[in-house]
Amino acid sequence: MIDSRLFGIHLHMVNAFQTMDELRKKCELCDIVLLIEKHEFHAHKIVLAGSSPYLRAMFTNGMLETEKNQVEIHGIDPAAMRILLDFMYTGKIEITVDNVQAVLHAASMLNIGSVRSVCSNFLQTQLDATNCLGIYHLADTYSSSDLLTISWNYIAQHFLDLSHTDEFLQLPEGQLLNLLKSDQLQVTCEEDVADATIRWIEWDPYARAENACQILPYVRLALLDLNYLENVVLQCDFVRNCAKCQSIVAQAVKIKNESGMLGRIASRAQPQSIYVLGGRNSTDCQLKSVEKYDFVQDQWTQMGNMTVARTAVGATTVNGLLYAVGGECALAETQDDTLYLRCVECYSPISKCWTSKADMKIPRSFVAVVSCGEYLYAIGGEDRGSSFNIVERYNTKTDTWHFVPNMQRRRAGAGVAVCDGVIYVAGGYDKAYHTDRASVECFDPETNQWTFVAEMEKARSGMALVAIDHYLYAFGGRLRFSDQYYDIAER
Repeated sequence: MIDSRLFGIHLHMVNAFQTMDELRKKCELCDIVLLIEKHEFHAHKIVLAGSSPYLRAMFTNGMLETEKNQVEIHGIDPAAMRILLDFMYTGKIEITVDNVQAVLHAASMLNIGSVRSVCSNFLQTQLDATNCLGIYHLADTYSSSDLLTISWNYIAQHFLDLSHTDEFLQLPEGQLLNLLKSDQLQVTCEEDVADATIRWIEWDPYARAENACQILPYVRLALLDLNYLENVVLQCDFVRNCAKCQSIVAQAVKIKNESGMLGRIASRAQPQSIYVLGGRNSTDCQLKSVEKYDFVQDQWTQMGNMTVARTAVGATTVNGLLYAVGGECALAETQDDTLYLRCVECYSPISKCWTSKADMKIPRSFVAVVSCGEYLYAIGGEDRGSSFNIVERYNTKTDTWHFVPNMQRRRAGAGVAVCDGVIYVAGGYDKAYHTDRASVECFDPETNQWTFVAEMEKARSGMALVAIDHYLYAFGGRLRFSDQYYDIAER
């Protein structure tokens, strides 16, 4: 016989806070009034102290406010304070693009870490070329390390798009130099950086031209094409009117002409990592493990596991985050031993954590997954009965999936790549006909239409499709019905 047993009744805590919230709204049993810009907020010290270390210290550490029943707080927006009070009593908070900055500021002042984290996560989903610099400086102001790193990665990866925005053109000189100093800018060539710098200077030539000689050295001029140096850089008014700028360009030309000197200048392009997700091991056990290959160190590193073990999973990256989409996993039931998945999870290399995202509408494995612009596309795939031609598009900002036009052929295990803003899908397997395909079709997100293009020479599925310099390359693959594997490559 058990003499005692400890019970946890979660509903009691919920009911208690609901009652306290009702009392607050009726101004009953309140023992503190917060004054913010002539607005009065009635509350209970015990609830505020339990939610905010800042307020707890104010009420318990013998400060002047300890014995007061009315406290004035400066520097917080009244609307943000109302949102935080609602959160303290309910545990719920709605963050919007209109209130996030004020709420983050207030939560930082009151040291409410959970709300700071929510604001940081929300801002990560809002990153785009027009606001990434502002979000980066916001993260720096409020010492949000995760948001700071993720927004910087976004800036580096989208520098070309960013450089065409008003936000970039209005950057103070010091912040521009921080960008130009970075090795992490993802650009196709140094001309992209030079173009951006010229645009920045010429946006306000009277104020900026005089400092051009201090800015140009941070553009890696020796990496520029000689014709570009002569026909673009040297033709700029701020260069033609500045002897120091002309000398800097002349030195770059000299470096280009000296054997061995050019190799000492680092390119902006940085090695990327390869991630391997899930799969099966030698005992046919499905895996949730993730490994990363580092090109520089030439080594593999174990990363954070997915939450679901799966094989035939689709994967891609969007805005520096890794997405695992669909796949299949084994079940214990003998009559139905495979579960086809619709679940999606997202991995942050910064936090090294997986986060669940909205499920696809259709569960499937061998789905071709690719990112194009700000969207993720899940293309084709299969379940137990058939292959699919369906296509779903995922919006990273709203965490929602929507159907877009179907492919013209059903494909599972197809190769997929993006070339010049167009999605290409090659090969794949069709269960209905028990055949592998050689056909290739492309989807233009601008017109929302699929179009056939030239077929591959070899029908196959499971190949790797890669886009390089306006060409598509198809590597390997197999004939699924005969289990014949290929080592061929086509362009």
